[in-house]
Amino acid sequence: MVRDSCCCCFACSFQNFVGKSVCNRIQTNSIKSFLHSGMDPLIRSKLLMVVKIPRKLIKWWKMFSSLEQHALMQKLGTLTSLLDITPRPDLVEAMLTYWDPQNLIFRFGEYEMTPTLAEMSSLTRLSYIGKDLILPRDHSRTRFLSDLGLKDNKHLKCLEQSWISLDYLFARFGPQDSFDVFWDEFCTTKAKWKRRRLETFSLALLGLLGFPLDERHISTCLQSVVMALFHEKQRKTITVVPMILAELYRALSEVREYVRYFEGSNLLLQLWMMEHLHTASLLCPIDRALRDRVVCIERRMKYPKFMYPVGVTAWIEFLGLRTNGNVLWAYLWMISW
Repeated sequence: MVRDSCCCCFACSFQNFVGKSVCNRIQTNSIKSFLHSGMDPLIRSKLLMVVKIPRKLIKWWKMFSSLEQHALMQKLGTLTSLLDITPRPDLVEAMLTYWDPQNLIFRFGEYEMTPTLAEMSSLTRLSYIGKDLILPRDHSRTRFLSDLGLKDNKHLKCLEQSWISLDYLFARFGPQDSFDVFWDEFCTTKAKWKRRRLETFSLALLGLLGFPLDERHISTCLQSVVMALFHEKQRKTITVVPMILAELYRALSEVREYVRYFEGSNLLLQLWMMEHLHTASLLCPIDRALRDRVVCIERRMKYPKFMYPVGVTAWIEFLGLRTNGNVLWAYLWMISW
């Protein structure tokens, strides 16, 4: 969306939410200084991000019944639809060329754009108005495992670094017979384990596609977020949308030389940009038929008439030619909560 004063105020408020001002984490304040920092827009950079949806995560999703999938979508909105997205890392890398970390905006020629709360809320179908922020919180090894219904395990050294692997979670909460296979590791009943399957899948999905870490590590700090989303009373008063946007701002502004990983949802960022590049028609059958905007954008991009560049260099040139007439500045399908 076109940058406005309201958006500026919200961006500034993120300084407290993230912990430190993203503006102070990178010294560059213009495209020229950004390029001089080491990223050559004409070649593939070493920027790492989600480039493939983990097959095990997709398999896990398909193991749930339709009722269980519906329950997950009630908590996670269209974040579950990210499982069907084709990552476009070349687009995200190209977008970084135009990112201004000091003002938290993309500059395309004379025009400025930045993701907003309303857009992220509409994309994910998760409300944020009148709701409180969810803050991730670190957990001890014992507390984290206990919340999952597992006994303490001193051999899980990864928990000392606040991460867990998808393989570990899937083995114990994926297949229907996992509880029987690993019965000696659990300290809960099978009935409670069935409920925790949904929570653990949500932890994995958020940790891998929403707030990813390098090497597919899943942050255990997200456990507090998941528990809040599944708390019957608390989930009605909290929202994860500001956290999604804050992490996008932080990831965009923390790109570093040589060793760097994009710790925001590059999938949501690419969807946000792709939708602004498509001058949507209210008569488009895809737009009218689908309420899930994530699925809608992905399916539309597969149509031959919506062919876009391939490769970082091509995307940089394409984005640099955007004008007021070939960009959709405001979504036509924004949700009014």
